[in-house]
Amino acid sequence: MAPRRRVTPVVAFSGPSGVGKTTLLEALVGALARRGLRVAALKHSGHPHSFDVPGKDSDRLRRAGAVAVAVQGPSGLAWFGPPRRGGARALSRLLPGADLVVAEGFKGESLPRVEVHRRAVSPEFLCASDRRVFAVVTDEPPPGRLPFFDPGDVEELADFLCERLGLSGGRRRRPAGRATSGRSRRRASAAPRPRRPRRGGRSPATARGRRR
Repeated sequence: MAPRRRVTPVVAFSGPSGVGKTTLLEALVGALARRGLRVAALKHSGHPHSFDVPGKDSDRLRRAGAVAVAVQGPSGLAWFGPPRRGGARALSRLLPGADLVVAEGFKGESLPRVEVHRRAVSPEFLCASDRRVFAVVTDEPPPGRLPFFDPGDVEELADFLCERLGLSGGRRRRPAGRATSGRSRRRASAAPRPRRPRRGGRSPATARGRRR
């Protein structure tokens, strides 16, 4: 019997425009890559603009009636065509093999998600009405008992995702003898422990990081 193929997890990162989703994901992808993980990304856009450049060969071929156009060069591939049905999971199957797919947006899809919240943008929390949210990146405590992280707690968020999703990257490797950085006070040699939300919803990593 052939071994069962592991399904790549897809995690959405959702929140209103302007809360810093792309900035967070840029830092998070880097943190996960340093752990040796392969991460792919998807982004949903609600704007009806064309992604192609008017007048380019690919645009001219589409306007001539081509259903789709793929352009490949020495360093990359671009594909221009109609939207694909099936949402983020269908799109993820078009990507190269990865350990994790992070999807920015896709708020209307049935995906496990991390909420990105900033009070100056909106006082409302998505997690208050969406049970698919399992963690929150925020500048103020969220309602309920969900684990939450400050926007700067990227390494702690990466640890949390690795543990929750069973990713083999584990904790990032630090040079021997070098002091740990960031908000976490955990020693570099300590084994990661499962995070349980404390009273008030604070995750252990964040709670330790805020302790003075």
